[in-house]
Amino acid sequence: MMKTIRKTAIVMLLCVYFLTYGVLPQVEAGKDTPVIVVAHRAGAKVAPENTLAALKQAIRDGAPIAEIDVQQLSDGTLIVMHDSNFKRTAGEDVCVWDAEADVLSALEVGSAFSAAYRGEQIPTLEEMLACAGGRITLMIELKYTGQEQELEENVLALLQEYDMMDECIIGSMNKGILQRVRELEPDISTVYIAHDLGEDDYDLDYADSYSIEGKNLTTDMVEAIHYEGKYVYGWTANTSGAMRQIVNSGADGIVTDDVRLLQTFLRENTCRKAFESVY
Repeated sequence: MMKTIRKTAIVMLLCVYFLTYGVLPQVEAGKDTPVIVVAHRAGAKVAPENTLAALKQAIRDGAPIAEIDVQQLSDGTLIVMHDSNFKRTAGEDVCVWDAEADVLSALEVGSAFSAAYRGEQIPTLEEMLACAGGRITLMIELKYTGQEQELEENVLALLQEYDMMDECIIGSMNKGILQRVRELEPDISTVYIAHDLGEDDYDLDYADSYSIEGKNLTTDMVEAIHYEGKYVYGWTANTSGAMRQIVNSGADGIVTDDVRLLQTFLRENTCRKAFESVY
């Protein structure tokens, strides 16, 4: 009886410590490694998506990985932006492939999010690399529009210039892009992004990991991918229920707009599991 009481007291103290200081912002899921927190669009809950402001906040919040989207302007400039048109985020109905770099200074993406971010602009990939270097890993999704010119070569050249090959993961929903990346740089880490996955895709030789829509993840899928020696991320989880589904699948990481909510969820889950182990 006394032994159980002592164990319960220790667990309670550890949980208070974890919840207060965030020492364990992750929880084990399916493997002996902790769940990885990935800030979606650099953390779109607390700052305008895919901006330097969002990336800086993700770094301050302690996210180990920030996912960003990269597209190419008509002059080859690499920008960080999800949509293929500036309308939603910047209010200008212009496609990215019809714009050049000089248009960026005239586009503002912060005010629509919050007055506190008025003046925030669309960053270039180079600016994001300069901010992230040595501070956070970037999961760089290369968007495919069919208008790109040597997109993979230009992205890899920039990573080489900033000496960040080991600090970046290249991802895409387009298999051809990932194949080209692997041909150009065999050692860089890659992730295939998909809404769902067929069994024939579990062992793609040009993908080191997979990022799958969370509602479609199953334990069987994750186990099969793990069997191939690859990692699995689930996206995009912004509620505790969605986060729990991904954790229960055994995935290695969770992609979220809300880094702080995910960190809180994982800390609380750690404490819950600790109490369960006592009893």
